[in-house]
Amino acid sequence: MEKEISTVSQTLTGKEFVWRAHPARERLGSAIAVSFVILGIILAIYFSFESITWSVISLIVLILSLNRFFFPSQFKVDNSGITAKYFFSRQRYDWKDIRRYLSDRYGVYLSTRSQSSRFDSFRGMNILFGQNREEVLKRIQAKVRKAGSA
Repeated sequence: MEKEISTVSQTLTGKEFVWRAHPARERLGSAIAVSFVILGIILAIYFSFESITWSVISLIVLILSLNRFFFPSQFKVDNSGITAKYFFSRQRYDWKDIRRYLSDRYGVYLSTRSQSSRFDSFRGMNILFGQNREEVLKRIQAKVRKAGSA
């Protein structure tokens, strides 16, 4: 289904590319492992405090703190920048503000700093590939190079 969303969006505008990433669905083994860890923590809290209330509150806090893993995210690349819509938030950067990018197996990190820094986690954006690794990388590389030469 993610590929259909990307294709439809690209056909409609010709200049933007939209896709979704849902890490828990794409990495089922990791999702099961994380779920067992959360279950273990919840059980430990229940037996320690003998309280369903604290267990439920803990479950909610753990799920919400891992919202980018458990809930789908939507990304959009267009001529002016890149937008990420998460469960609780939205983030946007213009291409002119992006100085470098680093990619790994699951996504790409876009930074507003040209040099690596301790503040990178506060000054950038993590983009998940979903099922569109090659297309996303191709577009980001083209946009960052183009913005850098302007």
